[in-house]
Amino acid sequence: MQKKPSSGRILLALDISPRSRAALEMASVLAAELDAELSGLFVEDIDLLRLSGLPFVRELGLFSRDQHPITAHEVERAMQREAAEAQRQLAEAARRLQLRWSFNVARGRIASELFSRAAGFDLVVLGKCARLGLRLVGDSLAEMEYRPEAANPVVVAYDGSAGSEHLAAARRALELSGRMARDGGVELQVLVTTAMAENCARDIAAAKSWLAQAGLATASCRCVISDPIGALAKAVREARAGVLVLGGEGHYRSGEGFATLLNEIDCPVILVT
Repeated sequence: MQKKPSSGRILLALDISPRSRAALEMASVLAAELDAELSGLFVEDIDLLRLSGLPFVRELGLFSRDQHPITAHEVERAMQREAAEAQRQLAEAARRLQLRWSFNVARGRIASELFSRAAGFDLVVLGKCARLGLRLVGDSLAEMEYRPEAANPVVVAYDGSAGSEHLAAARRALELSGRMARDGGVELQVLVTTAMAENCARDIAAAKSWLAQAGLATASCRCVISDPIGALAKAVREARAGVLVLGGEGHYRSGEGFATLLNEIDCPVILVT
């Protein structure tokens, strides 16, 4: 990817899962290419903390049916250990690529925290889900999760009917995904999201035209109709996406819709603001 003037800052939502590590590597490369600061964010799940405070909550073993009481204090300590490990991974990646970086811990819901902070960043990258859950450092289950393949395509969701204030972000998402696919030597797949089938041909033509203007090409471009979340998530899974790039307006750009989308796919996500 050709180096550009600094685009400012990239927000990276972290945990310690393999999916998050893939997002860290992706965000680090983008930050190096764009000469941008990489700002890590670890979100302590407020819902999980509240749930752990209930007297009837039990921890179920991964490989047995044994149940143990679990307290909010234990969950909080586990989150602190996970945050420390996420910070260590970020610092190591930043040191390797000589990146400017920072790290913060927030308490809340992942989608809400991201959208409340996104306005101050050019890109938001994440590789964690939005559902309840906690992964302890050294948890063997972590190695059983997301395993990206070298040939996984870059998938971009493009909403050609977005309002003018969001269309620019949709086009930036197209250009970014096209360059990522080209530089990574993988296929680019464009998923044109629309609620009306009659807009498909127009929006596909617009996406191809914008990519051509940017000197990029796509081998696959199709419409995703009906349910904006379920249909999009299904298409991303079927594509075996290595990364999903989002831009423009859509139900997935709301906190609730975005959380739903995160929980239904298993690849890192880049949100172009």
